[in-house]
Amino acid sequence: MILIGYWSRKWGLDLDKVLPIMTGIEFLQSYLLVHDDIMDQDELRRGGLTLHVWFEKECKEQGLIGDCKHYGVSQAITSGDYLEALAIASISSAPLPPETIRALVNRYSRGLRLVSYGQFLDVLLSYRPLDKVSENDILKIHELKTASYTVELPLHLGVIAADPRDQKLLEVYSMYSKPAGIAFQLRDDIIGLYGDPKITGKPMGSDVREKKKTLLVIKAYELGSDEDRRFLKKIYDELKREEITVNDIMMVQDIVKETGSLKYNEELIKKFYEESIKIIDVNRGLITNEAFNILKSITYRLTYRSY
Repeated sequence: MILIGYWSRKWGLDLDKVLPIMTGIEFLQSYLLVHDDIMDQDELRRGGLTLHVWFEKECKEQGLIGDCKHYGVSQAITSGDYLEALAIASISSAPLPPETIRALVNRYSRGLRLVSYGQFLDVLLSYRPLDKVSENDILKIHELKTASYTVELPLHLGVIAADPRDQKLLEVYSMYSKPAGIAFQLRDDIIGLYGDPKITGKPMGSDVREKKKTLLVIKAYELGSDEDRRFLKKIYDELKREEITVNDIMMVQDIVKETGSLKYNEELIKKFYEESIKIIDVNRGLITNEAFNILKSITYRLTYRSY
């Protein structure tokens, strides 16, 4: 995404100028995922142990004294903090003019504030009853968490690296990023509920065990029968994580499909995907053909992926 932003106006510039920025974004993503896994109490990430669980395991295997669960969380938080420090150090080391570096750091800081607010809301909604969470709540979180740092921030950093004064292109990418990021996250939620564990690297129906109030669940609760609502409320508001069975997960999958919630989400993904492509298409004068074609291809693959 950073390369697309960089090449939108100045295709073919020296990649050494943006490689440190690209590295910084990777550090940022790792930092956010480490802390996100702690808050979601996830045990697996990409087929391996999440960092806090790995540290807990190391604590037990090494015979360290004290509460190994707390040790694991503490060391993972510290590791996340270190990754965030590496992110800002990498971005600020890019061989660019001081005023460009200043603009990059300011934009990075704003992106981190947005995703932090989105995470705050995400945690807050996870503690609200199912019937107190709306579709607008979910979409706002997707906008702040996913769209802001997965799509908009990398594109903006690329544009700023090429030309910090190009406010028009920044605006276009902001308009594109919101629907593209939401479509990406809605697809991610479908994969979280129906994805193949062999491909996703996560247990079957991991989002159900984590009691994530996705739009799939919110819409199923809205469209479902009284019996459906009672069951969903039991799963998401009453049972403990460890009490949720495989049969419960399969029941949630069935309810989401039978109520039309899955279809509704698929239609919403299509709508947001088409909206994002339309925005960059009508602004072709600001974006090189190469950047447009790559961005269109990436958007499709992210929106309609299976893992």
